[in-house]
Formats: sequence, C-alpha cells, structure tokens
Amino acid sequence: MLVDLLESGDSLRVHMFMDAMGMPFDVQDRLLNEFSGLTHVDQQQIADIIEDQGQHSLSSHLTL
Repeated sequence: MLVDLLESGDSLRVHMFMDAMGMPFDVQDRLLNEFSGLTHVDQQQIADIIEDQGQHSLSSHLTL
C-alpha cells in the first residue's frame, strides 16, 4: 500500500497512511525525506528505510 501511495506522489495520503500506522510526525517527515531520494520505489527499499529509522529512533530514546 505504501509503495503505491509513494508512486502516486500524493504526500498527504502517505502522511495519512503513516499516521494510521501510529507513526509520530517527526518520523514521518524523516521517512518522506528518505523516500524522496529513491529513484525507484520498491517494497524492499521501503522496508529497509523504515527499519533503519526504527532502529535510529530506538537508539535515540535509549541514549536520553
């Protein structure tokens, strides 16, 4: 679903989808920034970016 939304270029619907998934807005912005750098959108790339952001967010919370 997220891949289709990203390919459509509808950033509002992408934000709404990620919000429905319970992602904080700052994480959504970082993800959209990462997604915008992709030349071709596919599920594996999206999954890798989300996983990397999740690990980054977790390590940030642990160091506080």
